[in-house]
Amino acid sequence: MALAETLVYKVYTSLAGTIATVGTHKLLTAGWRFVTGEEPPEPTDPDADVRTAILWALASAAGLAATQVIAQRIGNRYLYSSSGAKPKFRKIAMKI
Repeated sequence: MALAETLVYKVYTSLAGTIATVGTHKLLTAGWRFVTGEEPPEPTDPDADVRTAILWALASAAGLAATQVIAQRIGNRYLYSSSGAKPKFRKIAMKI
């Protein structure tokens, strides 16, 4: 893969990821308000209910992680369709 294609891929996926993350956060916040009728808690607020803060943290983390995966997959699909070459993926090896 050429340097220019790699740069375009990185810029494209970063931009798509950023836009998707902001949109997802707004959507999660609106969904929380709709379901609970309250603003999402600040997880670091000592006055916030612990269960509610943990639930909000889990919901927002899961939503944002899924958004990042989708943005990366869209970026890979774009790169593959424009260059015809499959991107090389790094394998993460973990020894436990």
